[in-house]
Amino acid sequence: MHAPAASLSIDVVELTGHLTCEALDAALAGVEPRPPMVLVVDCRAMTGYDAEARRRFVEWHREHRDRIAAVAVVTEKRLWHMIVSAMSLASGQRMRAFDAMDQARAWAAAGG
Repeated sequence: MHAPAASLSIDVVELTGHLTCEALDAALAGVEPRPPMVLVVDCRAMTGYDAEARRRFVEWHREHRDRIAAVAVVTEKRLWHMIVSAMSLASGQRMRAFDAMDQARAWAAAGG
């Protein structure tokens, strides 16, 4: 675990329903990647996603990994925890899945 930076920023993005590329792009439009920041992605209200949206999520994180210290993904879906691990490898971004928002926020506050 990395030591937290004094000016660490935590941004939260909520994804809901069935995720499409358009919905993902809209959700990420408000995120301005800047070091040091940790992104928390709340997927608890997501019901599913398009394969293209998953690819776009990986691409976006690959493009911004130098400006985002880590990504916490909140979901109770066990399969999605494994998918988050795979997306972390594919994007080169430190990414970890959590069951609850308080766990994700604590990890994020510690710098990921």
